[in-house]
Amino acid sequence: MTTTTIRIPEEDYKKVKSLAAFEGVSVSEFMRNAIMEQVEDTLDYEAGINILNEKNERVAREDVLKEVFPD
Repeated sequence: MTTTTIRIPEEDYKKVKSLAAFEGVSVSEFMRNAIMEQVEDTLDYEAGINILNEKNERVAREDVLKEVFPD
């Protein structure tokens, strides 16, 4: 396992520490989970954009709204 050090302002650290305590985990685990959630969200977004760019034609916003909210 790799160890990484980050520097954050004391005020921010106190917030992180409080949230970690609320969730019943260590600060390290809380931060690790938060980072991995962000990584997974970004990868999902990237995959979605790739699918849209590769397999779908673009549809105008107005056409989508007409389909969802017909007159």
